[in-house]
Amino acid sequence: MEEKRIGVDLGGTRVKMGLVQAGRVTREEIYPTPVQEGYEAVLDVIAGGVRALMEDAPGIGIVGMGVPGILDCGRGMVCYSNNFGWQDKAFVEDMQKRLGLEVRIANDAQCATLGEALYGAGKGYGRVAMFTIGTGVGGGFVKGGRLETDAYGTMAYIFGHEVVEVGGNACNCGRKGCLEAYASAPVLEKAGKDLLGPGHGAKELFEKARQGDDAALEALEGFLDHLSAGVVNIANILRPEVIVVGGGVSASADQILPRLNEALRKEVYGYEYAPVAAVCAALGNRAGIVGASSL
Repeated sequence: MEEKRIGVDLGGTRVKMGLVQAGRVTREEIYPTPVQEGYEAVLDVIAGGVRALMEDAPGIGIVGMGVPGILDCGRGMVCYSNNFGWQDKAFVEDMQKRLGLEVRIANDAQCATLGEALYGAGKGYGRVAMFTIGTGVGGGFVKGGRLETDAYGTMAYIFGHEVVEVGGNACNCGRKGCLEAYASAPVLEKAGKDLLGPGHGAKELFEKARQGDDAALEALEGFLDHLSAGVVNIANILRPEVIVVGGGVSASADQILPRLNEALRKEVYGYEYAPVAAVCAALGNRAGIVGASSL
């Protein structure tokens, strides 16, 4: 039996953390993220939660944490996190002072990818890519059971900012035509509201499309076209064996995966010799905790 570990998934509204053993969360703690109270307050909440978990695992010496933003994992720095308005924060050093434990960090989407690769939908594959579709479009790539990073130890795979429409819609990164501007949760929420009125969003849009509503199907067409283009691009570049789709939209995998797999079959170069499949995430909203615990 694998040893117990602790993983933390830091989000803009909630801090989720858990005690993990063999890829299974045996105890979970969830706290509101006090973003408005500032950096120190957020770290205090994390430290308090970790201490609570250690009651069931007093011998733990390392804690893994998934943090949104651009990180320098080698130096333990949060270079920039738009979710929190943080810049150049010595996150690892500050957490270690509070906990007296070794702290390791990675981007939150990378942690979700690692969790799915080791214990979820990517288990058993040597090369696993993942798209996390939420407020933005995140991603990660795991090869041989380890996260691939760039020369700086940062988030090497920024899938949401590949251009899928040259000169297209403005993205919050400053470019135009990014995948994130066409295939994120806010885009779907707006499409649902525009079609069905206030109080409706992505969930209702998918339900209408599932019922065969022509207007809903048309509204989803652009989302699926652009997401397919982005997924095929990554498949052609990284050559994974499997691409995991996670985030809130994975609840509508029955309408997304057939389209993605059709595009992969038709558009991946040499698909017949090196096939790749798009699959739904298996760990749900605990993927980040499980992946962080494996850092």
